[in-house]
Amino acid sequence: MTDQGNNNQNISQNPFAALFSSLADAKQFASGQKQRCQSEQQSVDSGESQSESDNSVSDSIEDNDDSVAEISRSFRSRQELCEQLNVNHMIQRIFLITLDNSDPSLRGGNGIPPCCVYLEEMAADLDGQDWLNMDTIEQALFSRLLLQEPGNHLIYMTSCSAVNLSADRDAGEKRVVPYLYACYRRAKEEITKVPEKLLSYAVQCKNLTVSNARTVLLTPEIYISQNVYEQLLDLLLESVRGAQFEEVVEFLEDVIASLLADQEVQTFGEVMVPVFDIFQGRVKDLDLCQLLLYSYLEILLYFSRQKDISKVLMEHIQPKDPNSGIQYQKTLLGTILNISCLLRTPGVVENHGFFLNPSRSSPQEMKVQESNIYQVSTKCKKEYCNITI
Repeated sequence: MTDQGNNNQNISQNPFAALFSSLADAKQFASGQKQRCQSEQQSVDSGESQSESDNSVSDSIEDNDDSVAEISRSFRSRQELCEQLNVNHMIQRIFLITLDNSDPSLRGGNGIPPCCVYLEEMAADLDGQDWLNMDTIEQALFSRLLLQEPGNHLIYMTSCSAVNLSADRDAGEKRVVPYLYACYRRAKEEITKVPEKLLSYAVQCKNLTVSNARTVLLTPEIYISQNVYEQLLDLLLESVRGAQFEEVVEFLEDVIASLLADQEVQTFGEVMVPVFDIFQGRVKDLDLCQLLLYSYLEILLYFSRQKDISKVLMEHIQPKDPNSGIQYQKTLLGTILNISCLLRTPGVVENHGFFLNPSRSSPQEMKVQESNIYQVSTKCKKEYCNITI
């Protein structure tokens, strides 16, 4: 019997066929149900196939995601390495220090200074780390400042065979105050030219020079064989004579602000008084015709106009006994005002500096000396007026 016949017989024998009005209606309903089942089965089969396809695509995407993640990690790693290298080079350029003692021929010459102080002990403590970063720079700078002979620790960073005396001198500077000022200047230069992502690091380096200068002036006993107050005065003196006064003043202004913000160890006045004492000791033996005197007068003029220093200066120049006229002469301002072209001791012309041999000098030589005295006296008068005003 055919499948169609079996199907007709099954439908006629099915008791539920009686629910239909005729056998033909029952057959039509059965046929529709069969087609529906076949359609649903095809949908299921198609769904399984699509699911397998989706799984395959998903696996492919996951594999691709892993590759992208790996590339991203590699890129970030290279970026971090590049940034680390740039920060290290910048620190080397500003502070002229390094942890890298490798063969100069193995280093790239771009972006590194010709000469640095090698911090051997710190390199050993860091167990082979040969680069500096913002986490280690504070310790590194402090270690550099404690070196009594930094010139003995110089290494050349490049394979250049030419001797660079200027680079040796800058890197081997043993005076802590001039060294920190030089670092301050180099940090300012870096701020103007580094990429944006390094700018904050350069600013931190600049601030670090200021905070260490504050520490140096507050606790000078830490730095063996360093007269930091003398160094500060010498820095001002060198700047006046070398036309860098404004730059040194900018550095000093930042240091003063830092000192005023931290007066737990010493007050600002206690820091400045030794500078005034050294100043007075130096100028008391100068003559009017010595140009060095006018460099000191420029410094005193700055002291008198800087609001925080002038307050300390006014207290410092007060005589111990206001009723004794000679006590005024013994103050810093009195010492300067007491300088005269007259003989220090009447009748004693040795070491006087003016008209030492008047009987042997020609009229022309006498006129030259008179002119020099007049010019010097005029300038001195103007300086005195500025200071006293």
